[in-house]
Amino acid sequence: MTDTKNETILRTMIRVFWNEKNLDSFAEFFHPDAVLHAGKTHYSGIEDFRDGYAGRFMAAFPDLHHEIEFLLVKGDLGAMRFRGTGTLEHDHNDLTARGQKLDYHGTAFFRLVDGRIAEVWSHSDMWQWVDAQR
Repeated sequence: MTDTKNETILRTMIRVFWNEKNLDSFAEFFHPDAVLHAGKTHYSGIEDFRDGYAGRFMAAFPDLHHEIEFLLVKGDLGAMRFRGTGTLEHDHNDLTARGQKLDYHGTAFFRLVDGRIAEVWSHSDMWQWVDAQR
């Protein structure tokens, strides 16, 4: 794949999967056995990554929105700096929803295979926000 096609895939994935909260688009952007490495936690596949992680996160923050601040693509590798915002309207993990406003930044590194995301390494400052909510 060209850099331009993979950049389009990553930009469209943020818009459709995350911002439009279209969980059904998972297979369009991710391999069925895609792995997300998020600190010490790893999510893989449709049930774990899409339904377990992303679905629960989107449900807790119904107005969740991500903006790409920086995106660099070279072949089948991508690096992104992003900002996420939202309102905690439903309890999530050990957080009780009180309408708290989320505003966080993160980085994600992607490995694409045949035009779909096979692996993601992500890190953000969200845990600072989570700690402040406890």
